[in-house]
Amino acid sequence: MIDIRMRDRRAVGPVALVAAAALALAGCQGGDEGTKPEQKPTPVATASAAGSPTPTPTSTPAPTTSPTPTVATLRDQAGGTVGRAVTAARGRGLHYAVYLQGTGASLHGGGRRATSWGTGEKVCRQIDDPTDVNSTFDVAFVIARDGRDCAGRLLHTPTPTPVTTPSRNSTGGGGSGTGGTTTTCAITSPAGNCYADGQFCATRHHGLSTYGKGGEYLTCERDSAGVWRWSDGRAG
Repeated sequence: MIDIRMRDRRAVGPVALVAAAALALAGCQGGDEGTKPEQKPTPVATASAAGSPTPTPTSTPAPTTSPTPTVATLRDQAGGTVGRAVTAARGRGLHYAVYLQGTGASLHGGGRRATSWGTGEKVCRQIDDPTDVNSTFDVAFVIARDGRDCAGRLLHTPTPTPVTTPSRNSTGGGGSGTGGTTTTCAITSPAGNCYADGQFCATRHHGLSTYGKGGEYLTCERDSAGVWRWSDGRAG
């Protein structure tokens, strides 16, 4: 610290004294206290991956599904005999059923079961159930109804039975004659004629049968196009 008292007050002006005093004060502050170390800001603690581990998300297990039951399949027996088809089903350990054609048999139910059948009867179609949709069978065989083929047509034309209706004697005298008129058609057209194979049939005759012009046995049923016609059960 500079001692201004050692100087001649007379030789030093007031301005010099003020400047000297200011330097002395600045020097004391710098020399006595020294340079303070730079204070760094206190770091704010942050969560890190190491300090605070992120929880691992748990995965939801996939739903388990029951395995689809698999049933042994059988080679298609359609066109063969029902006897061989049944034997083949038994050999594979399959539960089988026999249904009648044209009664609505399907994989999802319906149809009418055959109460009996001949081993030589033809299998019209086969219904397989490899995924166990129907609980009553693993395989079903459909056979034709009695007297019909797989398309529902008659297998044969029955022999016509003549029908004799008595007629009155028109020769006079009021007596009744013993003669009669023989006819083979119980159902006739509006004109009084017997029907022929292939002719259209009326709604009231659906499912009925009669004899035709030539003595053939006709049934009023749908043809392949769904039209109701008189049919003798033979193709063509």
